[in-house]
Amino acid sequence: MEFKFKNGLHYSYDLKKANFQIDVLQEEMLNFYLMNDSSFRKAFQKDFTSLFWQYIYDKTKLKEPIALSLQGFVRSGKSFSCASICSVHQAFYGQDFSVEYMCGNSQEFLEKLKKFPKEKLLNRMFQIDEDKSAMYGYGSIARKQKFLDVQNIIAINNISTASLCPTQFSNDKTSYYGLRAFGRDFTQKINRFMLYNLQGGGEGKLKPMGCIYIPPFDFFLEKKKAENLKEKYLKLKNEWVDNERSGQGDILAEIRKKTAESFLRDKTIAQLTKKSEIIEYIIFKLGSEWTKSECNSVYNLYNLMKRHLIS
Repeated sequence: MEFKFKNGLHYSYDLKKANFQIDVLQEEMLNFYLMNDSSFRKAFQKDFTSLFWQYIYDKTKLKEPIALSLQGFVRSGKSFSCASICSVHQAFYGQDFSVEYMCGNSQEFLEKLKKFPKEKLLNRMFQIDEDKSAMYGYGSIARKQKFLDVQNIIAINNISTASLCPTQFSNDKTSYYGLRAFGRDFTQKINRFMLYNLQGGGEGKLKPMGCIYIPPFDFFLEKKKAENLKEKYLKLKNEWVDNERSGQGDILAEIRKKTAESFLRDKTIAQLTKKSEIIEYIIFKLGSEWTKSECNSVYNLYNLMKRHLIS
């Protein structure tokens, strides 16, 4: 099978020569699915790669956003193959995919949607690495910030997303299709994924459609572009790891901090002197999805920042 795209992107593979490497427990799990799940067994025998790339092309031709979710263990190849998907998507628009459109979590993605000018958002695709969508179960602040709040921005600007998570399909309520990593062929430089339909049906009812085979971007892109993207991406991932290690990766804390910072720029709150009035104003501005304790936390941060005790 051979694929050629715009901007010189191309790759090929021969499944008869493929040797996909997975660990022994994944091998047992795969064998279990093949023996006991007829729908998975039928899908596993189908090569859906051509249809998958045709789908990406059709959506770009229609100027409609896509939302994908990729699942796979660490070092399964999902991140590098995801960048390949984003590169093809952008090539259809005559654009290059860059590290600027890679995000460490959903909050960073939301911040970029707010800060980027329209010309940097139009017809773009974002890769949201190691997405922490599980955080949305931990309080009303996170629920307020989730993707559903920015659907208008996404729709108007035709913004596509590909979210990654090791253990589950992240954003499965808003993603159309899921790709689950199932092995890497180191000789031909391709990664194998099972494609799932995430539209309709709850957990345990996901419909496997077929296998798709995607190379990592460092094999896929022109050499100079690949080396440049790889260097910047690995540097970015190291920064994310360092932030997690130093305790700066708490997304909910970051949301509260940025919210408190926004009140420092609020001219109305600057006229209030009583604590009770300030808290009531914060509650009024943030709305009912924020709990009272969350609003109190924002007030405490706001007060500390105002007194220059924290920054």
